[in-house]
Amino acid sequence: MTLQQLADKVGTSASALHRYEAGWDRFEVATLRRIATALGAQLEVRLLAPEPPMLEKPDARSLVRQIGPLFWDKRLTVEDLASHPEWVLTRVLMFGNGDQARAARSFFGNDPIRDAIGRRGVDPRTRAYWKLLLGDDGASSSTH
Repeated sequence: MTLQQLADKVGTSASALHRYEAGWDRFEVATLRRIATALGAQLEVRLLAPEPPMLEKPDARSLVRQIGPLFWDKRLTVEDLASHPEWVLTRVLMFGNGDQARAARSFFGNDPIRDAIGRRGVDPRTRAYWKLLLGDDGASSSTH
């Protein structure tokens, strides 16, 4: 079965399935159930664990290496982290995997993430996920 055929059965896009295939770990259980059903499989969730604790703050160069592939339209630099944090975080929160998002959160802290999720272009599901993770009250809980 091609990705497009599976996407048609599931009711999603082939590009979304490709992201899952490539290791994107921001699944919705309903989507996983539809994928399992389309493949004649049963979805079994074995463990729900809390978000891992904050990582040690990475240095700027290692963060750029880790999240750089998310910036297909411009080469990400260390200077971009300081001069355009909302742009960087928006891209990571929208398209990054769990490891990339945790590294960015450790580097920037929670308050810049709150700022980034308020930007135009952040989809409602991503915004809701991060509001839930950070707390809906908007109280400051910066990690640095």
